[in-house]
Amino acid sequence: MVDVLLILAQVGVYYGAMLALFRMRATLGIGTFFCALCALTFAETYLAMNVLVTVGGLTYSPGSVLLFAGKLPLLLLVYIREDAQTVRQPIYGLLIGNLLIVVLAVLITWQEPGGGGAIDEAMSAIASSAWLSAWGTFLLFVDCIAIILLYERISRHRRLPLFLRLWITVSLVLAADHVAFFTALNIYFGVPMSAGVGGMVGKLVSAGLYCAILWGYLRFTENGEAGDFSRPRLVDVFEVLTYRQRFEALEMASRIDVLTGARTRLAFTEEVPRYVQRALENGTSLGVLVVDLDRFKQVNDTYGHSAGDLALVFFVDVMTNAVDGTDLIYRVGGDEFAIILLGQKEGGTARVAEELQHAIREARMEEPPGSVSASIGWASLRGDGYTLKELVDVADRRLYEEKARCGIDLSHA
Repeated sequence: MVDVLLILAQVGVYYGAMLALFRMRATLGIGTFFCALCALTFAETYLAMNVLVTVGGLTYSPGSVLLFAGKLPLLLLVYIREDAQTVRQPIYGLLIGNLLIVVLAVLITWQEPGGGGAIDEAMSAIASSAWLSAWGTFLLFVDCIAIILLYERISRHRRLPLFLRLWITVSLVLAADHVAFFTALNIYFGVPMSAGVGGMVGKLVSAGLYCAILWGYLRFTENGEAGDFSRPRLVDVFEVLTYRQRFEALEMASRIDVLTGARTRLAFTEEVPRYVQRALENGTSLGVLVVDLDRFKQVNDTYGHSAGDLALVFFVDVMTNAVDGTDLIYRVGGDEFAIILLGQKEGGTARVAEELQHAIREARMEEPPGSVSASIGWASLRGDGYTLKELVDVADRRLYEEKARCGIDLSHA
């Protein structure tokens, strides 16, 4: 029990300090986090070579199981919250710094020792650790690229929770690295196989623990912060990933209306035909609501465009609260919206339109104009058509019939 508490204390100190530095990167600079992360590299290698501990019958090295197993998730965190160009900085720094240490260590071993047997042993240890560091450096560079590419591939499965995406990615990379690195430890340094088994189990457990901490950090601390996309200067895998991130960010921005938060007309034309086709293939329900604000031009003319903007935001909030969380709201015109109802609705699409109309009538704004009104047309898949165009045409017809019934002048609607 004491050993477990000590391990948790080590993890707490390690990740508590590193995540605090990462959180303060806007104040201290990301370099502070990188320096602290890279400074632990020598300790990782030294502990992996010289220190083994036993907990619950499993023997492992703290350098590999605690420090190294925690480093890769931290680098992945940088990629997730910043971008590929930022995460390549510590990766290249570790690569160049470790290789520099190797070269200097080898040059030192070529000098004539002057202190007797103890010095000879120290020089031999330096030479041995230098070659191990070179191998570890190569593996680390491969690991860092692999963890990003693997995370990207796994993240295509959006239904996987974030924790599982993190843990699967980190576990696979750590397992492959462990086999390669421990083979060198076993062959050249005689580290027993029991340490290899314990190390593998320990790394997988550590991966789960570290990924759980990162999940909590991302979920409750890093809520919606954007990365800093600066101009890349090297053409490599990191620039390719950064470019893809930029492209996806721009593509996402083109699908979200900046003012209201509703999805855009572009998103409507690209996404909804797929939803219609999927509903037809799966035999599921789908409904379309076409919603048009009444006399919105008068709101702008009377109260100004700022009041009109507030009314639009308020209107979308009312619709969002009135429909299910799975339904999608699109702004397809200045004061025109479409809502896609996915799945079976109690009472059907017409009932949803009635409930939405009631919610709009009852809603009140604190600012002018105080309230809004809207006309709603609706259509149901199969009952009113089998294509998006057919559904929109029927919904539009019902909307204009509603406006005419309420005596709304269509030229100023």
